[in-house]
Amino acid sequence: MEKEIRSFEVEIRKVPDSPVIEGRAIPFSVFSPNREGFREMISPEAVEGVIEASDIMMLYNHDRNRGFLARNNKGKGSLSIDVREDGVYFNFPIGSDNLSTYVRERLDRGELNETSFAFTVKEDRWVKADDGVYERTITKFERLYDFSVVDNSYYGIKDVVGCKRFAEIQEEDRKALEEAQAEEARKTEEERLEKIKEYYQALKEENKKYFKKED
Repeated sequence: MEKEIRSFEVEIRKVPDSPVIEGRAIPFSVFSPNREGFREMISPEAVEGVIEASDIMMLYNHDRNRGFLARNNKGKGSLSIDVREDGVYFNFPIGSDNLSTYVRERLDRGELNETSFAFTVKEDRWVKADDGVYERTITKFERLYDFSVVDNSYYGIKDVVGCKRFAEIQEEDRKALEEAQAEEARKTEEERLEKIKEYYQALKEENKKYFKKED
């Protein structure tokens, strides 16, 4: 599966009088805005057993080249992860390295308040809503790669690194529509030919009656 990234505005913050940063990384049971033709929602069961099997880094703008702020490697490390009813929350002690200092200062100034996460999908469900917009429900992640503090983004389809499945769904629906239209046209033509056949059959029967009367 291809790697995907989703971002949204949340309550990421530095705990007052504490070196701890906390926030929500993944929201549950809420649809994203319509971005590029589809909305997306994550079911709570999507993360079951996945966090414990993933190596999740806390990054800044998804850039591993700058190092990481914290890490949770299969349930262990400085990045604490808490699965709650409305989503996946995190907290971690901020360090004194250059990256940590940079992020902490901007959090203190209120210049950062958004997070993002990178993942691959194992199972999802697609439907087309009444307004014509596709709705995707992710029911199982395959893997979580990182949580990230980001400068500017939103929960939606902005930083999509993958999601080729959406294009595939659209193509499948297009083909299904074409097949349905072709089948409808075939049935219409069959009905037209059948009516013509019935007409000539009725005309033939009428002619038989006429010629009998002449005899």
